[in-house]
Amino acid sequence: MNQPAPLPFALPDRQIISVGGPDARDLLQRVITADVVSLEDGQCRPGALLTPQGKILVDFLIFADGETLWLDVPASAANGLLKRLTLFKLRARAEIVLNTDMRALWSTTPFPGSAEDPRLAGRVHRGIGEQGSEDRPLDPIEIQAGVPAFGRDYGEADVFPTDVNLDAFGGVGWKKGCFIGQEVVSRMKRRGTIRKRSLPATFVAEAPPPGTAIMAGPTTVGAITSATGHHAVILARLDRLRAAEHYCEADGQEAAIVVPDEFWADLEAAPKV
Repeated sequence: MNQPAPLPFALPDRQIISVGGPDARDLLQRVITADVVSLEDGQCRPGALLTPQGKILVDFLIFADGETLWLDVPASAANGLLKRLTLFKLRARAEIVLNTDMRALWSTTPFPGSAEDPRLAGRVHRGIGEQGSEDRPLDPIEIQAGVPAFGRDYGEADVFPTDVNLDAFGGVGWKKGCFIGQEVVSRMKRRGTIRKRSLPATFVAEAPPPGTAIMAGPTTVGAITSATGHHAVILARLDRLRAAEHYCEADGQEAAIVVPDEFWADLEAAPKV
């Protein structure tokens, strides 16, 4: 006898906003960072709403379902996002709703209606539904992978999208045209001034707490933004890492830091000063 598939976990502290109707995609396309016109049913993609100065007000995961786009949003920022999107709606034929009966779901294996989380490729599948098996946060998996999170690693208007790798996760549509804050973020890309990145760091013993400086000799190269077990997410200056003549450490403990090749390539494109 076949056993029913286990229910995915539910994410605490997340809420679901739906944007539906004939103009839903056009509305979001001109407001948020992500390209939602190319987002297909069965996919999910990160995105953010920025300040005019290019910093993240709130970020989220976007799921496509025909004319409806579902936004998986940090609960602390959901009402604020709902109000802002409603202001931007103007005469667009779109309905924006906070769905209190829906939950953000995740599992390490696919489940009905799920999509692979592009920030944790091959590790986690995300979806939206009415019920999960139990509440279970993603923090340990995200931190081990070096994936920063709103409310844990940064807050409202604290960081640029590139500081937290939103572009590397597919959450910035560089070629899609205008969005709020686009001028500032695009200028950083064009001029090669992306120097800060969020990176995974591993320690032999317990990772130092958030706020601990990452040092390379006398030079501060960054700081820990979240930690669990032996792992931490750090926000680091790549130019200082490249110039470092000492190994990196935090609170007297050596830090093994992983920098993706694409981040080094961005740095190499930057003007030398």
